[in-house]
Amino acid sequence: MKVIYPVLFYEEKEGGYSVFVPDLQKALDTSASTCGSTLEEAMSMAEDLIAGLVLDEMEDGKQIPQASKIEDVSFEELEKSLDIQDWDYVSKFKTYIAVDINMYAEKWGKELVKKTVNIPRWINTKAESLKINFSKTLEEALLQKIYKE
Repeated sequence: MKVIYPVLFYEEKEGGYSVFVPDLQKALDTSASTCGSTLEEAMSMAEDLIAGLVLDEMEDGKQIPQASKIEDVSFEELEKSLDIQDWDYVSKFKTYIAVDINMYAEKWGKELVKKTVNIPRWINTKAESLKINFSKTLEEALLQKIYKE
């Protein structure tokens, strides 16, 4: 399934881009914004933002927000809602960003995956006696390894 949303880009005077997805910001009452050092990075971040917000809605069993027509998305309305005085940007433009939600769901979804592990019997016995949640403990240990905390 692909979703397509109009996205507003601002090229900042000090460098980089600020990015906003007004449809998601309004519908989900959240800050649907991101940024990037380059245009390529900003577009990639916009894809990630859209995918994350839409995937969360779908996994919670909620309807995904309807996309507006690009001509109905207004820079003025966004700027008024942000209430920023004297925003000093170089240029601004709007474009559509398309995201393959199935690809993101496969890679980043919250769907549980069953794994079979082998541990020594004595550890199993002791952990069960302490009522340790094996799945939660493995998840925490993997996250610790992944992020090297």
